[in-house]
Amino acid sequence: MGTSIVHDVGGKGHPLEIRWSTDEDLIKILEWLNEEDRAQIHGNFLCNWRLTQQFHENGRLLVLIDKLQAVPVGYQWGQLLQPGILQIRNEWRGKGLGRLVVEHCVELAQQQDEAVLLIECKPASSIPFWKRMGFEIVEGAHGGNAEGYRVLSKKLELPGNGEPVEVRVSSYPEEKKWKPDTPPLSAFSPTAVRDSDGLIHLNERAAFISGGPNGIGDLVIEILMDNAVIYCDKAKYEAAEKHGVQRCENGFFVDLVLP
Repeated sequence: MGTSIVHDVGGKGHPLEIRWSTDEDLIKILEWLNEEDRAQIHGNFLCNWRLTQQFHENGRLLVLIDKLQAVPVGYQWGQLLQPGILQIRNEWRGKGLGRLVVEHCVELAQQQDEAVLLIECKPASSIPFWKRMGFEIVEGAHGGNAEGYRVLSKKLELPGNGEPVEVRVSSYPEEKKWKPDTPPLSAFSPTAVRDSDGLIHLNERAAFISGGPNGIGDLVIEILMDNAVIYCDKAKYEAAEKHGVQRCENGFFVDLVLP
């Protein structure tokens, strides 16, 4: 089952569909990539064809279909949870189709309760696009490709009869372990309440990228409650989980603080 879209193309509503690929889609994508390769179109990912096939075989290749002609005009693999590929057919570029695919990947990530998206900016000319999509860009170390990440927000419900509590959840590079005055990478101070069982509910998820493009080593999480430290150590430790720190594909998040 795909997602149907009516998108403005050339001033007219155009029917499109985003779904997982079929064998027929794969054949048509290869034909288009070969055509663009012969025409020396910039940004052609024919060189990654073996990986594209693998994602299709694993049922993880997203395609954007022009429903009028029943042909793929874009595809994506990696789902923005790992470095991957987003390609739009050359004659369809500049029409907002890349944004449609990214928004669909964001929806899929949210459905899977993922909190951090991660991409590789290759070619470098894609960087302005990814910035428009809300990604923070980190230049590649030692001449490597730039990478980008985006932390997804999530609103949470608070119990109606909870007691207000001040909570601050912050992330730090690993050096926080031996340099207490290390500044935080990011911090959240959501509205929070304590329920009758003593659990601390947040009205918004606190989410953090781990390692990744930041090159920060093991992430350290600090949880303050009413200005008292209840946890300050590596996010990957079992003790962190006991205080409410949960893992996702590219980082960690806190929805509920366990004192």
